[in-house]
Amino acid sequence: MHRILLIVTILVSVSTALVGPITFFGLLVANLAYMIAGSSKHRIVLPIAVLLAILCIVGGQTILERVFSFNTALSVIIEFLGGLVFIILLVRGNAR
Repeated sequence: MHRILLIVTILVSVSTALVGPITFFGLLVANLAYMIAGSSKHRIVLPIAVLLAILCIVGGQTILERVFSFNTALSVIIEFLGGLVFIILLVRGNAR
């Protein structure tokens, strides 16, 4: 199981390094939408993923600028929180 975890980590790292944080954000939103929907049907998961992506990008940038007065790029925060979510998903997957 550790070998699979290592392979997944390397593949996500390489894809994020090559394409940028948008790939990582897409993986994050898709997994969160699947968790929220509790279904694998695309007609249910896709609208949730779209709304979740809009909420994360627009809401996150607004909160960063207006509430916390940060001038940091939102992608840094998304990558940090997304990394935590993926670690939680991987650990929960190992427990099953």
